[in-house]
Amino acid sequence: MPSLIDYGLRLVQYLDLMLLFGIPLFAWYGPTVSMASGDQRLPLPNRFLSLALLVCAVFGLALVGIEIARSTAGIMGTTVSELARDDLAWYLFDASAGRAGLVRAFSLVLLIALLGWQLRRSDYPFPVRRVAVLAGVALLTLAWNGHAAGGEGMSGAVRLVAGIAHLLAAGGWIGALMAFLILFLRHSKPAENQNSHLLWQALHNFSRPGAVFVGVLVVTGFLHYGDLTDWSIAPLLHSQHGSLMLFKLVLFAAMLGLAILHRWWLVPRLERDIHTGALSHSVQQLRLSVTIEATMALLILVSVAVLGTLSPDG
Repeated sequence: MPSLIDYGLRLVQYLDLMLLFGIPLFAWYGPTVSMASGDQRLPLPNRFLSLALLVCAVFGLALVGIEIARSTAGIMGTTVSELARDDLAWYLFDASAGRAGLVRAFSLVLLIALLGWQLRRSDYPFPVRRVAVLAGVALLTLAWNGHAAGGEGMSGAVRLVAGIAHLLAAGGWIGALMAFLILFLRHSKPAENQNSHLLWQALHNFSRPGAVFVGVLVVTGFLHYGDLTDWSIAPLLHSQHGSLMLFKLVLFAAMLGLAILHRWWLVPRLERDIHTGALSHSVQQLRLSVTIEATMALLILVSVAVLGTLSPDG
């Protein structure tokens, strides 16, 4: 039975890698921002963005090392301090989760090198695509840490692909939420029309990618659950896994409701207020709504950190 420390490590790793992937992804398709250092895709100086993501990458690499040590010790029935080299070698090269951990670590090392170079050459455009790709590779390897990698044959392959797509879509959505919070923090004066227009443009640009993320999350989540439970609703109603899954679904439905509220009411209202010059409460309402949505996303990640360790029948 995993301990609270294991659950905490899983939660922090999910959050760290999703932000590491989702924020550069948002910068990839987000609005162009004119700054003193040149046009950029996120309203943060290149140096600050590189430093923030570098901290996430270094932290993620440390988490990989901790995860490998604790997982190996758990399988071997020993403590981390008593692990032998042969034990670690077996886990890293013979266990699928260990091989995934190696790929994750290698991706993060490359990402750290790239971000370190960017810090030294901050006058260069931020390498959004390369950062997003490397972080995406690191994120998708988490599929081997849960039920997604537990299948066999064709159904197992479908489950794994669905798990990978689910992780990437979740990372894209959570990264966008964090990017919006950054925008709200940096543009705390809603009365300034230019700031409000940037907020509107970022939220408006997210409508299509956001719809894709939601669609992928719904389809892959449905496929994953059906494959995991042989399309039975009983585990959803009569197991600890099912209760936690229902909690996650309720939170996801609430997030989806807020996303619809943004798309069809709050964002259009902000656009109208920008044209009329009466910004009043539009930005404050959006800030509150996005904050609530981000809190729900964090609670979903808490449930995911536990769900991956539970049996659907238990």
